[in-house]
Amino acid sequence: IFTLYSKSLPLDLACRVWDVFCRDGEEFLFRTALGLLKLFEDILTKMDFIHIAQFLTRLPEDLPAEELFASIATVQMQSRNKKWAQVLTALQKDSREMEKGSPSLRH
Repeated sequence: IFTLYSKSLPLDLACRVWDVFCRDGEEFLFRTALGLLKLFEDILTKMDFIHIAQFLTRLPEDLPAEELFASIATVQMQSRNKKWAQVLTALQKDSREMEKGSPSLRH
């Protein structure tokens, strides 16, 4: 998994993908794969299996980061893993309820 996308994407994009992976976890790697497939859907559907494999092994060097990350952003996944923002929001809500003296949170 440590080499995922490092050979198929241009180095700057691979580094950005890995930065977000370190922040968000492995779900982002799956979202990236689906985003790439969506981004190149029109091209890939016209190719046979061998050409698809070759294309995905080495993606275009001029792939704009903005297009890739916009495509990744369109991928919605159901996940049991909570993102940091979700965890922080829940903690803040619990903290506010504790300050108000909510009986449901007192032990």
